[in-house]
Amino acid sequence: MKKILQKAGILFLIFIGALVVYFISARNTMEKESAVYTSMEEPSLPVVYTQLGGQEINCLHGYMQDMGNQAARESISVLPEDRGLNIRIEEYGNTITGISYEVRNLTLDRLVERTEVEDWVSGDGSVSAVLPIQNLLARNETYLLSITVSTGEKELHYYTRIMWPDNAYASDMVRLAQEFTRKSLDYNQARDLVSYLETNDTEDNSSLGHVTIRASFSHLTWDGLDVEMVGEPLMTLQEFDGIMGQIQIRYQVAINEEDGTRSMVDAEDNFTMKWNEQRIYLMNYERNANEVFDGGHQSFSGKKILLGITNDNKVRTMKSPKSKYVAFKTGGDLWCYDYDDKQAVCVFSFRSNSDDGVRSNYDRYDIKILSMQDDGSMDFLVYGYMNRGKYEGRMGVVYYHYDKEQDTVQEKFFLPASESYDMVKADIDKLSYLSENDMMYIMLQGTVYGIDLKSNESLVVAQGLTEGSYAVSGDASRFAWQEGQNLYESEKVHVMDFNTSQKQEIVGEVNDYVRVLGFVGNDLIYGLSSSKDKWIVNGRMKGMPMYAMYIVDTQMQVESEYRKDGIYITDVVAQDGRIHLKRLVPLGENQYLYQNEDTIVCNQRVEKDPLEGIGWFASQDKGKVYFVQADSEIHGNEVRTSAPKAFSYEYTSVLDTGSSASASSDNSMIFRAYGGGHYLGSSRTFSQAVEMAYGQMGYVTDSSQHIVWDRINRQPIRNIKSPVDEARKVTKYLDSFDGSRVYEDGLILIDAGGCSLSQILYYIDKGIPVIAYVESGQYVLLSGYDQYNVTLYDPQTQETQKMGLNDATEYFKNLQNDFLCALAVE
Repeated sequence: MKKILQKAGILFLIFIGALVVYFISARNTMEKESAVYTSMEEPSLPVVYTQLGGQEINCLHGYMQDMGNQAARESISVLPEDRGLNIRIEEYGNTITGISYEVRNLTLDRLVERTEVEDWVSGDGSVSAVLPIQNLLARNETYLLSITVSTGEKELHYYTRIMWPDNAYASDMVRLAQEFTRKSLDYNQARDLVSYLETNDTEDNSSLGHVTIRASFSHLTWDGLDVEMVGEPLMTLQEFDGIMGQIQIRYQVAINEEDGTRSMVDAEDNFTMKWNEQRIYLMNYERNANEVFDGGHQSFSGKKILLGITNDNKVRTMKSPKSKYVAFKTGGDLWCYDYDDKQAVCVFSFRSNSDDGVRSNYDRYDIKILSMQDDGSMDFLVYGYMNRGKYEGRMGVVYYHYDKEQDTVQEKFFLPASESYDMVKADIDKLSYLSENDMMYIMLQGTVYGIDLKSNESLVVAQGLTEGSYAVSGDASRFAWQEGQNLYESEKVHVMDFNTSQKQEIVGEVNDYVRVLGFVGNDLIYGLSSSKDKWIVNGRMKGMPMYAMYIVDTQMQVESEYRKDGIYITDVVAQDGRIHLKRLVPLGENQYLYQNEDTIVCNQRVEKDPLEGIGWFASQDKGKVYFVQADSEIHGNEVRTSAPKAFSYEYTSVLDTGSSASASSDNSMIFRAYGGGHYLGSSRTFSQAVEMAYGQMGYVTDSSQHIVWDRINRQPIRNIKSPVDEARKVTKYLDSFDGSRVYEDGLILIDAGGCSLSQILYYIDKGIPVIAYVESGQYVLLSGYDQYNVTLYDPQTQETQKMGLNDATEYFKNLQNDFLCALAVE
């Protein structure tokens, strides 16, 4: 018995010792693996659809933040006669506990209605409700509708613009767009579409990635490929103003290949339509297509990684210094190929095998590759709307680091934004630079942030930036910005080298102003003007002509000076290694006359080609096929495809932007151009925005989403009955007018100088005469037009006359097309 007890005691001690060793070992293991590793969470938020004429359109995606009017540009929902807007909420496993909505004017300074929805119907995973919008809206005016959906755990915001029109044209336009898309996939049915095309023999029909209204019939119908739509299309009424409609249809197409495989293509059709009494006219059509890269064996051939059908703006690539790895972005997916291991890794994608694609394939985000190293690590940004994961439903920028050794994607920081995806993308395209000393520099909402990647501490490099007050070098390593809010009257320019963190300053002589004009490569261009040299045109300051222009290198040494006696400089543009400028001569106090243009050819190398490393060839069936140029032969059957095993959030942080993102006090209007279903760019010069939109049958908005110009919506004949009375809405502001602005009474007064006569007839059609200057301080009112003439009223003589459109166009062109135009908005 004693021996048995001894054995039991020994076994017990061994057991206790083993437990101690186990817990010590487990503790050490837990400490080593303290990082929070998790796969990206699947999409979880509901989506909201609105209805139009019995059709479900406008898939609205939920925001976890207040977006004001910044998300409203994506869609407009047209109300029925009784103003009751039918919506359906696809729950995706959520339980809806509350629905409310708010209606405001687009500038957000007037609340029209705030209502709690008391009744809704649930069933089959969705909720249907009617928003009983009150009779407080003006006909044919646009408002902001924000819908708040509560799930018990979350409060989500959905945005669309709404209009209560006096017609039902929008429903017919959406129906035609859907019919067009479906028929274009069938060669025989597509014959019904021929009357809408404007086929042109000069059109480039080489790429299925971009098809226009001028394409051949064969090109419109996918050049004979065996294609079929997969799932249901998502239809969005992007814009409607009573006559003009802009519709976008997003869908997936399967291409059935001859070898029995199927290629998936993300496609979008963009329609610009115009209604008149006879029919709906298709004014513009563009189809964009992007083949989904899946890393299959057929994607690798020789020295090519085949990306398939796509567009120039959808693909980017970057090699590691010794070309051991190549990173490439195609569509919304990021890949990395390892030449030694013959492995292709899908480093980042919002796509999901369990989601139906409505949320995970939402295309309001993009990816930028920052670096690719020889150890396989990669740094990149994901910016825009976050479809899934930790920041689902938020707008902003995420910095990621891919660690090949650990096979993880490590998040470094999230920088939130409260502007639309279009604006975020424009900012990132202007400035997002990873420096040599592990500092990340990003521009967002008029502020440049510097983020230390070692500590995640951030600083504000510059804030209150407005268009024209800063410039970024060709490789984004240098940044220059003016001090102060006045574009033409800055006394100091700051210049920073992001790789060295060195900041330098440029200061003019006493009573001189300094102007940032751009970069040629990494060489800065700036100009000097005198405080006495103001350029005043019809009571408005047009600028400060510069008496000298300098080009300085990275050491701030002057490489070139442009200065000529009696010559002043304006409208400087740096492009493709050349500097274009206009020359003025003085006429008298504050008066100048255009003399001619000049061009300076610089020796600085032109910026890197964004398509470097990308090639294409003309295939027999798909036309233009894009590929990544590989450095060695790749055999598809040897390539392994994988995805990172996890995401790491151990060292991440959400950066506090505070009030810096909205620090600008510049009240100048910014005009945004849209066309072909997309944002085209912005300018503080109205005529430049019009020029961007003009070629694509587009339109221009202000920053509050008001349409301020539209190429399509203009009647063929218009005469304002009481032009003098209507003109008083504008003339009362002339003495104080110094630039485009919105007044408290809802009048938008626009400096339309530089626009053509045909472009400003839009405003006459909207009921307010156009002021056209004919000599210093003197103007006539343009109050009517038809197919042949324009009507002029002279306030000095009180006489009305008609002038032929061609003669009037030339007459006002010789007077520099100096127009003031106005619109009344809610």
